[in-house]
Amino acid sequence: SKKVLLEISDTGVGMDEATQAQLFQPFFTTKEAGKGTGLGLASVQRIVHKLGGTITLKSKVGQGTTFQLAFPVAG
Repeated sequence: SKKVLLEISDTGVGMDEATQAQLFQPFFTTKEAGKGTGLGLASVQRIVHKLGGTITLKSKVGQGTTFQLAFPVAG
């Protein structure tokens, strides 16, 4: 089946495995207290799954992070 792939990358600080393991959990945040709700990526994941898609993450400390969102082609 055909898919559309959206890839978003940065060259930031990256994430360790412990952070990656929790990233899509509601209310998990790496921001300081009062600076975020931790609902962003949990919401994105729910929306992507409702559309029949998948979201994957690749990250290495010191090298950045890449998210890949794959969606089935409508039609």
